[in-house]
Amino acid sequence: MRLTPDQVQAIRFAATQAFGEDAGVWLFGSRADDHKKGGDIDFLLPK
Repeated sequence: MRLTPDQVQAIRFAATQAFGEDAGVWLFGSRADDHKKGGDIDFLLPK
């Protein structure tokens, strides 16, 4: 996973603030694969 600890913390914090303590965040796309390149962060917030 190509995210810094600060990025992970910020994403988790934002999801929790917006959707509550049970919010889940699924990372996908190029950032989920250490061998790929890419600049955007793709994530899914399942209901």
